[in-house]
Amino acid sequence: MKKLAKETIEQLALKMRLQAGLNPSEPIHTKTLLRKLGVMVIYRPLSEKACGLSMRSSDGRAKFILVNSNNSRGRQHFTICHELFHLYYDEEPKPHICGTPGMEKDPAEINANTFASALLLPQAGVLESIPSEEIMNRHITTATMLRVEQLFGVSHQSLCYCLRHLRLLTEEELQTHLEESMEIQQIAAEYGYDLSLYQPGNEGVVIGDFGEKARLLFEQERISEGHYVELLNLLK
Repeated sequence: MKKLAKETIEQLALKMRLQAGLNPSEPIHTKTLLRKLGVMVIYRPLSEKACGLSMRSSDGRAKFILVNSNNSRGRQHFTICHELFHLYYDEEPKPHICGTPGMEKDPAEINANTFASALLLPQAGVLESIPSEEIMNRHITTATMLRVEQLFGVSHQSLCYCLRHLRLLTEEELQTHLEESMEIQQIAAEYGYDLSLYQPGNEGVVIGDFGEKARLLFEQERISEGHYVELLNLLK
């Protein structure tokens, strides 16, 4: 797949928002979005280098995402939106582990990262959330950054790169804020924010109708009771 223009990817992100009944600028609740789209998702602990993976059936109807529950929730949100690009707009999606070293220069991965950022952090929504004087002065305070990343449910790093793209951070300021990411929980705590966005979570959570389908197969006597119990145990 070739690298797409940023404007093209932003239109794809807008298309998905409208498909899910969202306006162009409001924050996204990823679990609600996944339910609306009918994508099955399972959160499980994975290795440190793996963020997640996605697969879809040959006809494109069934879609699945595996998310690393060891990652922070903000990172999980980005992974989900990254994988949604592969599931819906990647011309030749190949099952792979997101976060695998060496894939950063792959055009499909660059497209998916750009899409995730556009879907989670729409330009209009971000600008609406920043005080006008800070935009005019090109000086975004730490307090504002924390509020915006909490509002849109993204990691500190994701917001930093978004603000740099909007030219609201210089390259020097970007690097300074990225260094702050190592201590973002302490900084957020000092401002009185809930820290769950910056922490791992969701282990064992399943989104979708996996259990419902397993029950239906059992009731139709297409699988044995033992197989049915085995399938349910996958959800634990």
